[in-house]
This record gives sequence, structure tokens and C-alpha cells, in this order.
Amino acid sequence: MTLGGTIFCYNAIKHDYCIVEAIQNLKEFCDVVIVVDAGSTDGTIDLIQPLMDSQCRLNVIREWDDQHGREKLNYFTNKAIELLDTDYNFNLQADEIVSEDSFPWIRKAMEEGMPGYMCRRYNLWKDPYHMLNVEQNRKPCSTEIVRLAHPKYRSVGDAESIGCDQVYIDYLDKIEIFHMGFVRKREVMKSKIIHMQKDVFEMAGYDQKLDLHEVFEPLDYFSEDDLVPIHKPLPKVIQQWAKERMP
Repeated sequence: MTLGGTIFCYNAIKHDYCIVEAIQNLKEFCDVVIVVDAGSTDGTIDLIQPLMDSQCRLNVIREWDDQHGREKLNYFTNKAIELLDTDYNFNLQADEIVSEDSFPWIRKAMEEGMPGYMCRRYNLWKDPYHMLNVEQNRKPCSTEIVRLAHPKYRSVGDAESIGCDQVYIDYLDKIEIFHMGFVRKREVMKSKIIHMQKDVFEMAGYDQKLDLHEVFEPLDYFSEDDLVPIHKPLPKVIQQWAKERMP
């Protein structure tokens, strides 16, 4: 049984995505990896090109400005999924890393043959060694997401999950994803949020709390009481990236 990994990126250097580490991570447990670049203009394509080989293929689709709204994120995600001919798809975002402990559980889930599986995502906050521990209505993005599924299913909404008519939770706490998106370089975080809110989600404005400081301040949004240490070491592939982003 074969597993394809899918991921897309756009200006990952400018917005400080861990795209190199995410692709390397997928290559560790997937048979085939499909990378879609949405037409980066900041050198991202040159950055990730050396990772391409017989296992990993890059497709550049220069349509970023042609797509509008939050669905543009699933548009490019689905462009990658459409290129798969494997039994299963594991979709990863460009600021996420899968726990090494999850690799055998992903394969075990595939053997059971269910349509789709719920995975656990940890939203890191303040630094790469703490994560949010808050009630559902305060979470900045979902912590239970469908990322392992038959490739006939497509990403939906803003690409947080794959839309699947049967989702199984048996491996929810076995398939773990670290979300690095909130612990990127703080000097980049403000412009990245504004970009997402105005240019991607096409909001009329952006969160004015961002203007309280020149550099993003995570404790403006959550307190120390909302955080807990991560429960296991970060995967090896992201450890150096994480060290370089300690405040």
C-alpha cells in the first residue's frame, strides 16, 4: 500500500515557513511527495529545488493572484492531491511537521483501509517549546484535523482539513502534527498575519492589536497560563529551525 505526501507553498522565505523541513519530513515517511508552488517570487522555488528527486516532484502553478478568498488555500492543496496515484494521501501545510513517533501509526491506519483519519495538531505559541492549552472557542486554529485520507477526497475551506464522508478517530492521538506557524520569526509574524487577513482572506482590515508593537508579541493574545510545555521533543528535522527562532 502506497502513501503520497502533498504540500503547497507560496513565498515561504518571505513569510518564514519551514518549507524545507516540512518537505524533508514528508520524505521520511511517504513513498511519493508532490510539492506545488503557487508562483513564489522570493526565491522559494530555488530553495526547494535541491530537494526534488525520484521520490519528490515539484509543480509550479503560477496562479496565486488568480485565486481569491480563503478557498485559494485549498485550491493549491488540491492541485497537489490531483497529481497523486497512491493509495493514501497525507497532506501537510508548509508550517507543520509530523512527529516521528507517528510514522508507524500512519502506516497501520492505512492497513485498516478507512476513508479518512483525524489527526492531532499542536499549536505552538510564544516559542517552539510551548503549546496552547485553551478551550475550543479560544483556539486560533483547529487541533483536530483530517490529513490522512484516500486521495479521492479533497481539501476544503481554508485547507485545514480534507473533506471526507467517513472520518475515524481511532488514531487521533497517535498521528501528531506540530504547527510551527505561530513561532516563526517575530519580526516576520506581523506582516504575515496582515498578508493572510487582507490578501488571502480578503478582510476589510486587519487585527489592530498588531499595531501595539513593531514586532509581534504573542502574549498580547494568550497568557503564560494558557501555555504548557510540549509533551515530547520536537522531531529532529525541525530542531535547528526551532533553535534559531527562540526569542
